Formats: sequence, C-alpha cells, structure tokens
Amino acid sequence: MTQPPTESAADAATLPMSWMGLSPLVLLMVLLGGCTLTGQLGRPTTAYAPPAADAGALYIYLETMNALGNADPARQATMFHEVEHDFIHAPTTANTLRYALACVTPGHPATHPDEGKRLLETLLAAPEHMTQEERTLAAVALNETNARLKLETENRRLTATLDGQSRSQANFDKRVQAQYDENIRLRRALAEAQQKLDAIKEIERSIIERSSTPSGNRDATTHPDEAQSSSTRR
Repeated sequence: MTQPPTESAADAATLPMSWMGLSPLVLLMVLLGGCTLTGQLGRPTTAYAPPAADAGALYIYLETMNALGNADPARQATMFHEVEHDFIHAPTTANTLRYALACVTPGHPATHPDEGKRLLETLLAAPEHMTQEERTLAAVALNETNARLKLETENRRLTATLDGQSRSQANFDKRVQAQYDENIRLRRALAEAQQKLDAIKEIERSIIERSSTPSGNRDATTHPDEAQSSSTRR
C-alpha cells in the first residue's frame, strides 16, 4: 500500500526560511502590531479580511501631524490644504483618518478639535476598515483630543469665573470710589456752609454791637466834625 507523503525533518527545519519571502514592510508592521506570523496562520478564516498593515501609511500620518505642529505658517497652510483637499475629493478611510489627525493636531491656525473628534469617533465605530496600527493611532489621538477639550472647557470655566470676580471687584471699587467722592463733596459743602454760617454770625455780632452803643456816643462817633464846629461857635 502506498504511504501518504510525510514531511521530513529536513523539510520541517527549512520551514521558517519561508519568512524570508515576506516584504520587509509587512514584517515591520507585524512587529509593530504585536502579532506573529504563527498567530496569524492559526486564526480562523473570517468573511472580511482587514486591510494589510502599511508602515508607509503610518509614516504619512505621523509626518502630517509633525509638519502641522512644528512647521512654519506657510508650510502648515500648504500641508493642511493638501490633507483637506484629499479628504474632500476622496474621503477614503486613510484620507479621513489623516484629515481627522490634522484637525486634532494643535499648533496651527486650522486646528479644529471638535471636527477631528467627530471623525475619529466615526472611524472607530467601524474599526474593521482600518489596520490595527491605524486603530491604535486613532484611539490614542481621540483620547488626547478628549483630554484637550476637557482642559479647554475647564479653562473657559475658570476664565469666566475670574472675569466674574474681576467685574465684581471692579463694581466694588467703583462703589468705594463713588462713596469717597461723595464724602469729599459733602465735606466741601459742609465747609462752605460753615463759612456762610460764620459770615452770618459776624453780621449778627456787628448788628448787636451797634444796637448796644449809647446814642450820644454814637453821635460823637458818627459826627465828630459837627461836635467840633458847635464848640467853636460857643
């Protein structure tokens, strides 16, 4: 009876050498994803095969974020326009992820974290359309964006509280200044009233003094020339 062919020890020993036929990029992405070739071969076949890992795509995502975060304004504008153009005219998963990452990257004028957050959540709602590395990158970016938006919300709240306290302090200072100005006005009015009162008292004192002087003395004091003329005639 013919025996079925069996794998020899030599053939088994040469099996790992089949890895040498794989693309270096594929090997790199396998390492980045924490997967081994043996694990992949042991998985059951599914109806949908996820996209193949592409180290070049990850580099494009990271380079986009780096350029928008560190480049000069002209370079930032050019990069964002390119990413936005690709997203609008060809909204593939890769272009959508790249645009979302561009939106959530801080440090450039076109940053739009709310829009980027929405797109990242949409992408992660259908993770089967992304590679493992893209899912990881999107999840990390989403977590950082949520933390950033939370900090911005807290900053706005604190700013509003500080502004309210500043307005309250300003209103208090205005009231204090108004009270101070009113006190000065009242003091001036009181001083003027006192001067008028002193003047009235002086007039009253003068009138009283005139009323208490004898009539003869008043005549002598008032008409000295007439008294002298009368004495001469005598």
